[in-house]
Amino acid sequence: MPDSPASDHLTSSSESLDSKESVLQRLLQPQSVVYLGGSQIAGPVRAARRAGYDGDLLIVNPKREQIEGISCYQSISDLPFAPDAAVVGLSAERSITAVQELAELGCGGAVVMSSGFAELNTAEGKARQQRLVEAAAGMPLLGPNCMGLMNQFSGAFVWGDDNHCQRQKGPAAAIISQSGALLIGITGVEVGFPLGYAISIGNQAVTTMADLIRALLTDERIRAIGLYIEGMDEGRPFVEACLQASAKGVPIVALKGGDQEAGAAVAQSHTASMVMERDLWEAFKHRCGIGEVSSPKALVETLKLLTISGVPKGNRLSIVSYSGGLNGLVATRCSATGIALEQPTDSNRQWLIEHLPDTVAVTNPLDLNIPFSTSDGSISMRDTGAVADCLVRFADQVADQVVFFNDVPRPGAGELDQVWCESMRSMIEVGEKLQVPVSVAGILPNGLPDRFCDEMQSCGVACLKGYSEAVEAIEVSIRWGESNRLISSKSDEFTLRSQLLSVAATLENETMMDEYTSKTALAECGLVTTRFAACGVDDASEVAKNIGFPVAIKVLSNLIAHKAAVGGVKLDLHSEADVRVAVDEINASLAVKKPDFDIKQLLVESMVPASDREIIIGIKRHPALGLAMVIGEGGVFVESHRDFETLLLPLVDSSLMRALAKLKLDTHPAVESLRSNCYAVADYATMESASLVSLDVNPVLLTVDGDAVATDALIVHGKADTAR
Repeated sequence: MPDSPASDHLTSSSESLDSKESVLQRLLQPQSVVYLGGSQIAGPVRAARRAGYDGDLLIVNPKREQIEGISCYQSISDLPFAPDAAVVGLSAERSITAVQELAELGCGGAVVMSSGFAELNTAEGKARQQRLVEAAAGMPLLGPNCMGLMNQFSGAFVWGDDNHCQRQKGPAAAIISQSGALLIGITGVEVGFPLGYAISIGNQAVTTMADLIRALLTDERIRAIGLYIEGMDEGRPFVEACLQASAKGVPIVALKGGDQEAGAAVAQSHTASMVMERDLWEAFKHRCGIGEVSSPKALVETLKLLTISGVPKGNRLSIVSYSGGLNGLVATRCSATGIALEQPTDSNRQWLIEHLPDTVAVTNPLDLNIPFSTSDGSISMRDTGAVADCLVRFADQVADQVVFFNDVPRPGAGELDQVWCESMRSMIEVGEKLQVPVSVAGILPNGLPDRFCDEMQSCGVACLKGYSEAVEAIEVSIRWGESNRLISSKSDEFTLRSQLLSVAATLENETMMDEYTSKTALAECGLVTTRFAACGVDDASEVAKNIGFPVAIKVLSNLIAHKAAVGGVKLDLHSEADVRVAVDEINASLAVKKPDFDIKQLLVESMVPASDREIIIGIKRHPALGLAMVIGEGGVFVESHRDFETLLLPLVDSSLMRALAKLKLDTHPAVESLRSNCYAVADYATMESASLVSLDVNPVLLTVDGDAVATDALIVHGKADTAR
């Protein structure tokens, strides 16, 4: 594992959870498992036996004498000792009773399979889950509403059904999933995938994803951790756990579900998770240094690559195949994703030209168009050592990662399968000599034989299956490496990333501040604004004269959020006469559109000269993640543009500058003024985090002279829902 200066910054946080991590080891690596239930628990007993689990298997069932040849105990109290783990396959109410008895006995942890808890999103379900938490009394608990965990190192099945198990020695990956079915699919279908732990977490009533990440990091066999995540209820422990993984050099790779409205509804009913919208998730994964994949298969291939081959030290990739067409596809995709395809050094290029047939164009990607066999001593596919020499020369000094794409045909066609495999075995030597991650990849999902994959992976060469998933795995491995190096190289930033402006309370009784009050409060924190003043309707022209023309006037109210929509805004007024006419027009418009509203005050402000961009700076609140800043295209078209970046608070400066660059604002003359305004808004949000619901500064006008000036602001506060 690479040394990282960032690791020092997690000492106090990790020490505070040492006891919890230690307690979780009994559940993760049990020497004994008890099963509570009827016919369903026969499945995991069979699975454990097939997997060669050598721990104690116990069963509690008061109505049966034996299940799968194991004598049943009548009750939990009859057990001869406190087991390390328990599978509770009972109804919701009976599960609560069983969990309490297990905790009192001193059981190491339990899996509660049954549903009927908070995922119902009913008062009854939430109350039942709270009773379950109280019954556990601090005992580790997976679920409710989950399948449990499989330890494929030992063959332990703290799991709710029969299942395949592919025993592992290590190194290996782990997957923590809010979907049990996803894990059933992966373990039941995938072969050649070094998965040490498969953990289904359900509602996370007691033991959370963050708890499990921390516990898995204590197992030196785990080299990468995959997540299927829909949402969460507490963000900061998760951030800290992911950054601890980053400090240790263990990649976290996630497949995200429940983004859109339909997905969010499914997620709520699935595991009762607090769903993260896509923009918040993007901000969150960047904060944590999480790699993201697009599909379950991509998750498997990415974890496989990171576990077996490791994390690349840069974005340079050398590609070899026997297909010019495939090379064109890969080169195009790499160019679009920022992967560098550097060409061989001049000396190595000359060597390759001298040793390869004229039919081979020495370029990256390399179409290794060599014969199956030769009689004249020239390089052939069967000459594994010579192929290795070529590929070492091809990638030496210019590659941080090497991949060999090829499909191996089924046996029987002139022994072509053996020829292909002999040439691809060269990658073992390539990896040993270059000391960079190397992999072989089937173009089609079934392009590599299982036995060949086992051989190669035992030698440190990952075998990836499927062109799209292989390329995605390579891309994610590069991005994770880049992100991890950035985070760990900046110790102060690393510490800052672990902090979230937590706002656990749900707020109600929302009240809006008018524009004058909002802008005044933000200006006190350093926001650059126009010159502005509040006044009575009859005083507007005199106030405008004092501010200096041209001016804008607006209706001032804490009840009207969208002033322009009701005709309450007039811009670019150059005289007192213009102001008087504008006041009359505002009165007339509101008499029609807001007949019950009595105009008592107006806001008068100076106009901003020579602006060429309109930007919004906003704050929104998420119960699990805290406060987040939204920066994007502003003005009246803010809703239609949807061109924005989201950043979690407190602000991390490199993330802020990255967001401004993505919005093409990093080269604008007003970028430093805009950056300062972002920090002013963040300072206000931090100061008012206990009650702040939302905040919009829109628009902020960027001038060609280098100023970023806020022309409107709206702040909404609320009170905590104490009942929640």
